[in-house]
Amino acid sequence: MFKRILVPTDGSETAALGARYAAALAHRVSATLVGLHVVDVKMLEGPFLRDLSASLGTAPYVNYQNNIALLLEERGKSALAAFEKICSETQVVFETHLTTGIVAREIVEAADLADLVVMGRGGEHNAWLEGLLGSTTEAVVRRAKQPVLVTGTDTPGRTRFVVAYDGSHHSRAALKTAAVIGQEWQMPFHVLGVGEAGILNDAQSYLNAHDVQVEYVIRSGEPAEQIVAYAKECQADLLVMGAYGHTKVRAMVLGSTTAYATRYAPCPVLLVR
Repeated sequence: MFKRILVPTDGSETAALGARYAAALAHRVSATLVGLHVVDVKMLEGPFLRDLSASLGTAPYVNYQNNIALLLEERGKSALAAFEKICSETQVVFETHLTTGIVAREIVEAADLADLVVMGRGGEHNAWLEGLLGSTTEAVVRRAKQPVLVTGTDTPGRTRFVVAYDGSHHSRAALKTAAVIGQEWQMPFHVLGVGEAGILNDAQSYLNAHDVQVEYVIRSGEPAEQIVAYAKECQADLLVMGAYGHTKVRAMVLGSTTAYATRYAPCPVLLVR
């Protein structure tokens, strides 16, 4: 299912966390990893250079643009070297790419030729930080056609996973992904619905035709809190859910349920559009 996995990296420990998870997953499913570092074009634009030169008390543009471009490129090469080391240690097939542009846009474009995007996140109290995690992660989840996995751990579990289902288009896509994962990885999972009992009827009808080990669970309350609470309760190794909910507002910004779950889930979150 996931044979080509894109791993954006900025050289941070958060990015390394995602790379280690992706490498372990790639080793399990015989996938190829694609390491990508994007030199942020915004760092090379005029306003940034003017601010820098003003802080240094020197004339703007005196070789700053070239020097900064070189420094950013070297930082990118260093980040990719760290990625290569992780891949070599895990003995997985990999390739690396260094490009310049708007970070989220470049990641989304590269994801067009990938089956999965893996991005790291910090611990429970460091979620949604600025940088690779945060606005970039949100933009990638919102725009990428492929599933995006956000992880705060470096080791994929194999015990069980949870798929959140609310009947929306994206949750149906998540359910289909869950069925494939359950079959290919021979991993049992729970389908969680928050609301009335009938909310899972369609999910059950769909999964009856698949050879999977599945349990159905209904909870009441605020969806985001219940999803995270249940993932903790059953000690899930993965949470699979749609990237958006029902409302039109969530077509423009990352849905509140999605954002909450990605921040506070005790396990990696696989977001499917």
